[in-house]
Amino acid sequence: MAARPALAIDDTPSFARALRNATWLLGGKGAGGLLSLAYLALAARGLGLVEFGIFATIQAYSQAFANLVSFQSWQAVVRFGMPHIASHRRTRLARVLRFTATADLAAASAGILAALGGLVWAGPAMGWADDTQRLAGLFLLSLLLAQRGTPLGLLRMAGRFDHAALAEVSLPVFRLIGAVIAYLSEGGVGAFLLAWMLAEAGCSLMVWGAAWLMFRGLPETPEAGLAPWSVLVENPGLLRFLFATSAAASVGLVWQQLPTLAVGLFSGPAGAGIYRLAAQLGTALTKPVTALARALFPELVIAVRGGSPAALRPMLARIVGGTAACGLIALLAVAFAGKAALGLIGGAPYVDAYPVLLLLTTASAVTLAGFGLEPTLVAAGRPWTAFTARSLATGCYLGLIFALVPRFGAEGMGWAAIVGSLLSTLFLHFAFLRVAR
Repeated sequence: MAARPALAIDDTPSFARALRNATWLLGGKGAGGLLSLAYLALAARGLGLVEFGIFATIQAYSQAFANLVSFQSWQAVVRFGMPHIASHRRTRLARVLRFTATADLAAASAGILAALGGLVWAGPAMGWADDTQRLAGLFLLSLLLAQRGTPLGLLRMAGRFDHAALAEVSLPVFRLIGAVIAYLSEGGVGAFLLAWMLAEAGCSLMVWGAAWLMFRGLPETPEAGLAPWSVLVENPGLLRFLFATSAAASVGLVWQQLPTLAVGLFSGPAGAGIYRLAAQLGTALTKPVTALARALFPELVIAVRGGSPAALRPMLARIVGGTAACGLIALLAVAFAGKAALGLIGGAPYVDAYPVLLLLTTASAVTLAGFGLEPTLVAAGRPWTAFTARSLATGCYLGLIFALVPRFGAEGMGWAAIVGSLLSTLFLHFAFLRVAR
């Protein structure tokens, strides 16, 4: 039997192909989710509630700047690389890859500089000691180590979700190994931060290695007279697309990292620790849906190519049905077993996070009901439309955070998340209806 080309789009029906690809990602994310609970338990028990809260706020601070400046380069690789693969223009694909990788590194460098400057304000506001601020500054280097959007985009575009899943699962494996060493050595916050940094480096090496092994067999077909910057001529809209997805990622920091920082700011490290454990457990329950969305994005790009966004309605209907069901299952699981899970992972001090966990899982269930809307708009070439809808919801969410968190702490954040998720889903739904018409 002839070997499948390294980069090819097979002719399996799109939704079936997406489910097949999602199976690999689900396996990787499922294994990663279980491992994440293990290393989270080691960190929570090894550090104690207050130090775990400090660890969580340092992570959130660093990741906030990563989101602020990051490009969703994997989406750009899929959207602009797919036509080159279909037309056998592999040299042009190489130029796209070089461009997105360079953009990622430049953005990460800018993020590090901005975050280092922000430590002057963030450290005292969060109550970090001088040595903690130095640890946070060192941890910011992990932003450079975590740049793997370009190789992941290449693997996903090529349908090699098996390689992508195996490479990505190395991150929780490395974190677990590091967490065991940090726990046994009783090295405190610094040891766990170092373990997380080394895990990012190891995972990036695995992902880049998998992409390189797949790509190295492609023939070189240079096109005379084309300079490296011709990538912008060959791919009209690439730069605009990158900035649009970067803006969307910047909005994402409000939903992902700002909550931990806000709770830490108003409720102290202990409150941040309680919130972070609840948020991490809730995230572990919804990772399968994230895997499905990543598997679906290349299929959405293929489905809309040469047609209108309305062509995506049948696939989107199935996505919404499936993700809504996943959200309901996660909510029922937390309702019945959430308190026991918190006690098992973090110990008795963390059981108080149960109401927060229930609220955050409810918010996630609402988000999952419309999870396919944003990637559908991006795949249809309307990233700014998705950004506008998300921005409107984010503005409301910010107002709720500053109204509820100072008074109600972590639980106030949970209620803000529910209302914000509902608004985000509604705005994205209205945006898709407008585009489809």
